[in-house]
Amino acid sequence: MRTRGRPRGFDRTAALLAATRLFWARGYDGTSLSDLTAAMGISPSSLYAAFGDKKTLFAEAVEGYMQRYTAIYIEAVTSPTAREAAERILRDSVDEFTDPVRPMSCLVVSAAIHGGSDTIDVRQALEEHQLSLAAILTERIEADQRSGRLSSEADPAILADWVRTLWEGLSNQSNAGVPRARLHEIVTLALGAWPG
Repeated sequence: MRTRGRPRGFDRTAALLAATRLFWARGYDGTSLSDLTAAMGISPSSLYAAFGDKKTLFAEAVEGYMQRYTAIYIEAVTSPTAREAAERILRDSVDEFTDPVRPMSCLVVSAAIHGGSDTIDVRQALEEHQLSLAAILTERIEADQRSGRLSSEADPAILADWVRTLWEGLSNQSNAGVPRARLHEIVTLALGAWPG
């Protein structure tokens, strides 16, 4: 059976990654349609046909990024202790931030900093996503308290927010060009504050 229309003449995954890198580097408002088509190697009509408009493309880029960090959290909370889960979240994220194949830092933080009024609904989705990740870690910390591995005086929500704050700081440091080894040293130092 013949299919209608011409087959797509580009790699959609590679094009989306190129768009993600550009949004990360320039933010939503700082990225024009012509910037996107040049980086993705496609025509405006191909962009619209494959991704819809710029806002829809940005939302898809953010969704892909959110899925990756969700996987990091879900894998991390299987660690033997909450402290090890927190460490794994931070170290795996550092490796992700500094992966030369991917955007160097976190699109979530970049979108929050550089996004304008057109991306407010995307930023709302990002905030909700961050809160859901914090809830996953909070539950893991509470499990350590129930098992006696962690003092009942520790506040699980504060600890989860502490990890999120570190995560965002590491992202920003990566964005500023701090190398991977240095970021891991920061993680090592910061984890010394985890309650015994």
